[in-house]
Amino acid sequence: MRRRTLLMALPLTAVLASCGVTSRAGKGSSGGASASASGGGFEVTDIVGRKVAFDTQPKNIVLSESRHVYSLAFLNKTNPVDKVVAWGEDLQKAAPDFYEKIVAVSPKAAELPTIGSIAKDGLPIETLVQYKPDVFVMTLDVYNSAKEKGYLEKLDGQQIKYVVTDFRRDPVKNTVPSVTLMGDLFDKRKEAEAFVSFYKKQVDPIVEKVKSLTTRPTTFLWRGPGVNDPGSTYSTANLGAIVTATGGTNIADSLLSGEEGVLTPEQVIASNPQNIIATGGEWQQQKIKDTAQTSYVHLGYKADEASAKASLEQLKNQPGYDQIQAFTDRHVYGVYHQFYDAPYNFIAYLTFAKWQNPEAFSDIDPDAVWKSFHDDYMPWKAEGVFFTSI
Repeated sequence: MRRRTLLMALPLTAVLASCGVTSRAGKGSSGGASASASGGGFEVTDIVGRKVAFDTQPKNIVLSESRHVYSLAFLNKTNPVDKVVAWGEDLQKAAPDFYEKIVAVSPKAAELPTIGSIAKDGLPIETLVQYKPDVFVMTLDVYNSAKEKGYLEKLDGQQIKYVVTDFRRDPVKNTVPSVTLMGDLFDKRKEAEAFVSFYKKQVDPIVEKVKSLTTRPTTFLWRGPGVNDPGSTYSTANLGAIVTATGGTNIADSLLSGEEGVLTPEQVIASNPQNIIATGGEWQQQKIKDTAQTSYVHLGYKADEASAKASLEQLKNQPGYDQIQAFTDRHVYGVYHQFYDAPYNFIAYLTFAKWQNPEAFSDIDPDAVWKSFHDDYMPWKAEGVFFTSI
């Protein structure tokens, strides 16, 4: 049996190093993809520390969120939704530009059945059973909801295997193990290891250099202006954690009691952050919040530089925000919102580091890295605008 252990508690470099280690009981074991080719079983340890054993490689896989395809896009460039028999409907709304790209590569994606939300009691166990899943892949958020609602017992009662990934709650710790886990489940181990190597090359030097920084500028991470309440932000979760990991001081850390929330205009203005990083997307179909005085930041595969910058510029229309130092000094930036829940968060590392500490990270070229990543790993070429500044 092959055994792959995902180590959650180790430092980033140790976790990354561990991801290439695979062993299998029996003669002639060479690790990697060879075990599945010879019909061998394997075991994974998921993000919450659960060990799950498989006698054979899964053939029918249900994804709790369709955004799991962010990993599948580079794990299987020619057929990203291979083995997927049903998935959530989140990608279609959250990132329609990415969804269209996936459908162009894998037309089957447009025909995949969608499942409801466990958190909203929208996925009866009978519905899941009908897809005959060899494994149900859950995000950490979905897993926590399933745990609270007694859904895990229903899965166990139906003998449905499930594993847990996480790109959203703690990307600093869980991105690499989650990609490795997806590579195991979809029999794309070599592709996962190649991505891990690429990811480590981008992220590790930043994490190391940050240790020697003597100043950490203040940053307000503005979560989805226009489509969320003004002042929406993250503290220690997802992109908020990356603000800190790349050498910034996240103003939300001292103002919020939880991982995410809403800061009042007075709190943001009084904090007078040196940098503002706003998230955006292809959100033409999303309703602008009644409380918002701005529209959304236009970023994604269909955005152009002019529209991206104009949408970023209009953020100063939020009452009082034009007084903030970041706007005065023109240190206002935009980043694609979906990096908060995707293995592509290496771009957040690159851009945040360069924006917050431009002298220390003057050698970083996020545009070149994003282009080369698409050239080498993705089913399509880089286009559009995914990060910008004014």
